[in-house]
Amino acid sequence: MAPDPATVAPSPTPPVVATLPAAPAGPPEVTAAPPLIIAPTPERSNEQKWREQQADRQVLDPPHLYTTSAAELRWYDPLTQQHLVLGRISGDFLVQATFVLRAQGMPALEVPYRINASYGLTALSPAHIERLRAAGYVDWVETYVLASPEVRPR
Repeated sequence: MAPDPATVAPSPTPPVVATLPAAPAGPPEVTAAPPLIIAPTPERSNEQKWREQQADRQVLDPPHLYTTSAAELRWYDPLTQQHLVLGRISGDFLVQATFVLRAQGMPALEVPYRINASYGLTALSPAHIERLRAAGYVDWVETYVLASPEVRPR
């Protein structure tokens, strides 16, 4: 017969011995990651930056004569990435290419401009002259006119 559990003395439980993890012998060994090498981005020229503003560029060879009663002559500053109005022109002007101005999705005409000499624009502001020179333009610069009903082939 089995002993009555109510009369049997409990059996001793073995003492619990806490085991501590072994202390590390020294600082953990750090494995260095290989150096990250980033190839430099090639520098783009001012002309490349200007061409990136143009979609569907069509060179006109020879350049075509256009006329306007009033249009804004604009320039893209490649250093600040801003489109600036240099002034208003009227009368005849040469167009060397047509394109779509990418940011606005508007058709435009590329116009060679002799700084302070062409199309009656002979007194650009000193601030505009400074920006043109900072971008490397001293004599000539490629500007543009947005296509509009006031601008038509001659």
